Amino acid sequence: MLAWRNGEYISVPDGAEVSQIHDGPSLFETFALRAGRVECLADHWHRLAIGCPRLGINAQKLILGQSIDSQNWSPVLKKLLTNANLTDAIVRIIVVPRSDGLSTEWVTVRPLPPAVPSVDLYLLKTTRDKPEWLPRPKSGPWKNSSAALKELKALTSRHDVEGIQLDTNGNISECTRSAIAWWNGDMWSLPANSTGCLPSTTANQFRGVLTQAKVPFHDVAAPFPKDARSILILRSTLSGGANLVNKVLSTNGQIIWQAPADQQHATAQMRALSDWRSQRSMNLA
Repeated sequence: MLAWRNGEYISVPDGAEVSQIHDGPSLFETFALRAGRVECLADHWHRLAIGCPRLGINAQKLILGQSIDSQNWSPVLKKLLTNANLTDAIVRIIVVPRSDGLSTEWVTVRPLPPAVPSVDLYLLKTTRDKPEWLPRPKSGPWKNSSAALKELKALTSRHDVEGIQLDTNGNISECTRSAIAWWNGDMWSLPANSTGCLPSTTANQFRGVLTQAKVPFHDVAAPFPKDARSILILRSTLSGGANLVNKVLSTNGQIIWQAPADQQHATAQMRALSDWRSQRSMNLA
């Protein structure tokens, strides 16, 4: 597939992961492009800028990674989309540090998976590794999460699944590609930074939506919530930013949690999140 690298276009392996682009330290952000529009891009740029100093990168000198100016992005995305024969896509920007304090930036696109009404989760054996610092940046090579994704793919070839990673203390950290939140009937819970989870842009947006609605929530280090009424996965590339979880399974396929029929509260919060994100949509391509 074609990739953009600091103003030039080069070929990389189809579906190349971060570690295939660069097998050393890097930062990356991933977002969905639908009909030329992207939601909440400023949140991704904020997280990217926070991570830059950790790798000695001057965020103010990034080429594409410092701006949401469509005039800069549009020619790049249109060329990559045309080459891949795509209209909607997942876009990834990777920022690699250089010895001179500048960086090499990569941009790739890949097909956007079809939307699904709900997903199943597998409780994985791959534990979340300890972060280098907190809050954890979205950084490459991302080998621990890649190992979790490989475990999930070995369990099933379905595309409507995710895997849950626990930390070394047995507490929920995050999913293979998503943040996670659960509702017990009184309170929403999201994994605390201490579990090694990423500071998810969509999870932070969900916190904001709950705050506006005066719905209680807290960040916790807690084991899998077998008494949960609802479980959501949160990811910026999902339509609306969230999906309901239908059931959770062990690695041997045993169902350890099943969603009750009544999901009205969770679906109401999902609609609020989707509305909030759509109001922060912009043309990029």
